[in-house]
Amino acid sequence: MDWSSVLGSALIGAVVGGLGSLLAHVLKVGKNVLVGALVAVVTVSSSMGWRAYQRRQPVDYDQLVASLVESDSTEGMDRYLRQWALATKTYPEIRQWFEVTPTMSSVERQQQAMQLAQAGLRRLSDRILIQRAEALSLIVDLADEKDCAAFSRGDITAEGLNRIFSGMDDETLGRFSVITASALAAELRQSPLPRQVMTSDVAQSFVEISIRLGEDETQRLANNLQRMNTLPDDEACWTSRSLYKQIATLRGRNQDALALALVSN
Repeated sequence: MDWSSVLGSALIGAVVGGLGSLLAHVLKVGKNVLVGALVAVVTVSSSMGWRAYQRRQPVDYDQLVASLVESDSTEGMDRYLRQWALATKTYPEIRQWFEVTPTMSSVERQQQAMQLAQAGLRRLSDRILIQRAEALSLIVDLADEKDCAAFSRGDITAEGLNRIFSGMDDETLGRFSVITASALAAELRQSPLPRQVMTSDVAQSFVEISIRLGEDETQRLANNLQRMNTLPDDEACWTSRSLYKQIATLRGRNQDALALALVSN
């Protein structure tokens, strides 16, 4: 992968980043079940990062987009980045960001892009955040157990993401890339206002989930969410797949609340 694609891959964490940034709510579900959900953010592996450090010169927007779009690689990650580059053309804020920061190195831009896009997720509509949750559900379903578990813990490698993305068609990767670009653009223009989920709304979402799952499975999910980093692969993967599957079955306000909770700090 060309060094310039590091910028695009840095944005992956903002969209397909495990279970979001932090579901920072302690909920009471059923018989006093505490759901303090420690959730994950996908990070780009150091194997990709070192390439950016090799070349600290500024990154030109047109050159970056051209290099990604013109790539004929069939690797999953490269196909995603191609879609991301095309998606950025819809948002003039992204080009302007490059233009007003001409001396920013590739490493600095990678880091800032990640921060901006993650923050921008809270500015997106309920509809887009639900699409994001659906995308994450697809990722953990497609992944094998090892990659699924790594994704759930937040330590998925670029190679692992490449394996997952390689199993997706361009249309699906395109939907992911649009979410990424829209989050970055929203934060750059500082509009619309960021939202924060209400704890009571999240609690109500888990009440509905507990009715569907039953007491034992709800307790298992709740316990696992509080110790994702210590779970064996099979249990970590079950937890993320179960949570995303449940989000998909919710409707209305409960679904909106949980989708927002996954990107709320």
